[in-house]
Amino acid sequence: MSAELLLGAPCADEIIENVRKEMQGKNAALYTVGFDDPKWKQYTQSLSRSASKCGITTSNVFLHDGAPYWDLCETVRKACDKPDAVGVLVQQPLPKLYNEALNCIDRSVDVDCLSSLSVAALYKGESGLRPATPSAVIRLLEFYGISVSGKRVVVVGRGNAVGKPLALMLLAKDATVTVCHTKTVNLAQICASADILVSACGSPNLITCDFVTPDTVVVDVGLSFVGNKCCGDVQPSVYEKCKAATPVPGGVGPVTRAVLLENMLKAYLAK
Repeated sequence: MSAELLLGAPCADEIIENVRKEMQGKNAALYTVGFDDPKWKQYTQSLSRSASKCGITTSNVFLHDGAPYWDLCETVRKACDKPDAVGVLVQQPLPKLYNEALNCIDRSVDVDCLSSLSVAALYKGESGLRPATPSAVIRLLEFYGISVSGKRVVVVGRGNAVGKPLALMLLAKDATVTVCHTKTVNLAQICASADILVSACGSPNLITCDFVTPDTVVVDVGLSFVGNKCCGDVQPSVYEKCKAATPVPGGVGPVTRAVLLENMLKAYLAK
């Protein structure tokens, strides 16, 4: 048996087409700020291509490695002050030294829910934008008719960018959520009990056949480079055993970019 592939492109195309229609004739720019990191550059380049389809302009600012944290903070503040700024996105994950820069993002342009104020709104269930990658996981499952309500969902990963916010968003959708990580004892056994398994660790081949059953839906949010090859957390052999799975690349990634642009539309309409 081979798993059903949950491809991101059809879901992303639907979202982007709606954003394109709604954004026609509007002046909106997305400013991205980060370091000269290969994964970040690849993401911003992909994001720019998707944004251009919607009439959204992008400006990518790259700081040199070792730049002081106050340079990053000042760059973020300047981006927020741009007259055409509808969204400001800062590289994730950041070294702890630079995390204060996230709180320099004005909430009105915080299209990836990175600042403490945006995170607090998510935690309290208040209205507002939601982070793009966790949202993409849920949107992709919904697109393929996979409900999380009442299901046991195991999230492997406790990061601020995906694992923690995704757990909160799944709880809001009435899922029963277990959060694990690479230090969890009996990780494979816990994962094998899941109806839906989401891995967001960035650890190549972490998820093996022992982690799934023939009824498991697997969502791979991991992104790593082994040599020059892009890969996720899920070992290829898992696709021969589980019920359905997202590929890497081509799964959650396209939907993340589309949801971020949808957040741009929401931010524009809220101005």
